[in-house]
Amino acid sequence: MSAQLDITWLGQAGFRIDAGGRQLLVDPWLSPHELRAIPIPPLSLAAEGIDWLLVTHEHLDHLDLPFLPQLLEASPGVRVVIPAPIADQLEGVVPPDRIVVVAPGDVVDLDGMTVHVVPAFHGVTMEDAYGDGSAIDGRPRFVGYALESTPRLYHAGDTVLREELVAALEALGVDVALLPINGRDAERESRGIIGNMDAVEAVELALAVGASTLVPYHWDGFVGNTASPEEAVDAARGRLRVVIPTQASPFAP
Repeated sequence: MSAQLDITWLGQAGFRIDAGGRQLLVDPWLSPHELRAIPIPPLSLAAEGIDWLLVTHEHLDHLDLPFLPQLLEASPGVRVVIPAPIADQLEGVVPPDRIVVVAPGDVVDLDGMTVHVVPAFHGVTMEDAYGDGSAIDGRPRFVGYALESTPRLYHAGDTVLREELVAALEALGVDVALLPINGRDAERESRGIIGNMDAVEAVELALAVGASTLVPYHWDGFVGNTASPEEAVDAARGRLRVVIPTQASPFAP
């Protein structure tokens, strides 16, 4: 079943998505941090009336564990979709019957809306970058999510561009691609910062999977790990629509 979308960017990789009356959160980050470069979004926006929380991986700006008790208090019926290798981090915080564990290739039913779990290629630390996470315990621990909504939406989590990722997405009919653009370089990697695709690579991925719209994210969150979203506009050169979101303001994809 398809669902019309309304999207609100929460900053960094966080989005609230109204998908046909289902309220989804993906990777919300509300906790303070000494290097946080963006305002904390309103708790009412990020926590109230939420049906599903989708988590792509375990980094603190994607799996915000201190925020979860607030989410559960504001939305006691929320269910959490999370990669299987990191589900144990929810122990004592989220009731087990509200946790759905996933791996790349899985298909999940969110109250009648289908979500495809796709791979991502990142790293918990630089020692395991840039793979799917299975170097740690034999199981992929980084994912993205592709929604069978109207339009069809893909949230990449954190990832670099790989042929395996393009192959996983090609048949899913992605219309709107939410993609990180902060990139990676030797200087940041020397500080233990695992990077992502850059703006040029994000445009390449969006075009390769047939998306008509690119929404860049993960360019603003941490001091010393930022990028200009205008780089995505320049890289697109009119070949696809680029929507630069404003934090806490809804937009139509």
